[in-house]
Amino acid sequence: AELHGHHQHLIHASSSDPIMLKFSILILFAAYTIVESFAPQSSLAAIPGKTSHNLSKTPPTMMSNDSLSNSQHILFDMPVSNNGARCRIILYKKEIPTDQVEIISPTVIGGLKSDAYLQRSPQGLMPCLSIQKPGSDMNHLAESDTIARYLLSEYSDLSPSFQPENPRSNQICRWHDVYLTPIQGCLYK
Repeated sequence: AELHGHHQHLIHASSSDPIMLKFSILILFAAYTIVESFAPQSSLAAIPGKTSHNLSKTPPTMMSNDSLSNSQHILFDMPVSNNGARCRIILYKKEIPTDQVEIISPTVIGGLKSDAYLQRSPQGLMPCLSIQKPGSDMNHLAESDTIARYLLSEYSDLSPSFQPENPRSNQICRWHDVYLTPIQGCLYK
């Protein structure tokens, strides 16, 4: 995907400025450490590479959601995903069990650019939520903010609510999306 306007400038600045690059790495490491510290030990089975599924006999492009998990939702995500952290922290803090939402790495179905993944997330974005819940009128959601809002709505009976009384948290989320996310691409080049 092409980046426009100040996003291109931020990525260019962070990839050519060693101080900005170090700052970006520090922020991302801190965010990863904080989010994963909320993960219950029982969720380690859902971390990519530690799943209990034996999928080696089925080619990745032929896998359906049914053969991946019996849960009502599959969150395609990896621990290094800063955007996915927004969704994982909701799962961890609300203690949503893996029979409701299971975290699976996109590599299990061939990676972000595989046909199997692009059927779920046409732009190849991560995270992606596959909805296997009977009666749902949607099959897949991409974009971490949309997935987070879906999870908050779907599991509103579990606390914490994550619906703050003041708008400051929404502002922090926008800052993350507008300023931090665009520059994190320099870490993967």
